[in-house]
Amino acid sequence: MNDGKSKRVAALSQAAQEKKRFASEATDKAIRKLTSSNQPITIANVARLAGVSTSYIYKYPELKERIHSLSHQQRPVPSQKTASNNSQATIIYTLRSEIKRLNAMLLESKQANQVLIGKLYQQQDTQKLLEHLKLENQKQVEQIQQLQSANELLKQELELAQSPKVSSSDKIVDFYQENQPAQILDSFLNEELQSELKLLGIKLNEPLNKLVKSSSKQQIKNALSVVKEALSTGTKIRSKVGLFRKALESGWVPSQSDEDRVASQLEATFSEWYCLAKASGLIIASQRTEQGIIVYEPNGQAVSFETMLERGWTLEYLRQRQQR
Repeated sequence: MNDGKSKRVAALSQAAQEKKRFASEATDKAIRKLTSSNQPITIANVARLAGVSTSYIYKYPELKERIHSLSHQQRPVPSQKTASNNSQATIIYTLRSEIKRLNAMLLESKQANQVLIGKLYQQQDTQKLLEHLKLENQKQVEQIQQLQSANELLKQELELAQSPKVSSSDKIVDFYQENQPAQILDSFLNEELQSELKLLGIKLNEPLNKLVKSSSKQQIKNALSVVKEALSTGTKIRSKVGLFRKALESGWVPSQSDEDRVASQLEATFSEWYCLAKASGLIIASQRTEQGIIVYEPNGQAVSFETMLERGWTLEYLRQRQQR
């Protein structure tokens, strides 16, 4: 490659980067404007406000997928109490569409990689092409992670919509009272679980008994398994009752690392917090990034999840606010 050709290639590359930067800034501004005015976030609307063509947006998969992600999040969160069969069917259809789109993106990524690998053997400057290939792969990984996050959010919304209310027949009655022997549990907690509680020496006080009543049978089994696992491995624990309560509150499962437990607890906390915050009109959308979770206020301002908690919008406060 002679010097003249290298300069022309460099100039074209710089011009393309500058054009992409200008379009990115224009589209970001358009997205914020659509978000603050509560207008539909679509490729056509973003292209119109940004002054670019829709075909230009389709040239950049990361921009296209970001618009799709925000557009899906504008859909109202289905209510657990009022979700009808039709709304549940809509959520299921949306979820399947997301999964199908994710699979299509994986296929496109494989095909793009094959094309780039072919070009790698055809070019003399193999090092530059290799770096370009790595950059494209990283972009594709980020896009897939964003799709997986959106897919996971849809799954959580579906679970919220389909989870039945806990009836009186599904709850546990008090079976430890002050100065009284253990009473018989209802059909929800069978004799096997009663025996495990007694064998481990876990006695339900009033607060813990209320927590057990609000938990599912599988959650109770998992919490008991966490306690038994700690005892069998010789892990030093201060209180079996305390460990049982913490495992039940956090939804721990046996053979799970502390890091995984913290991650699962944070995910469950944000899922409930997001539903309550959106129902209260506090936020209108969310997005997972490499720096963490970002939420969008009604005015279109992007704020980190941690900042919202520092402002006092904690999960406990939103729960109390909903009960008023």
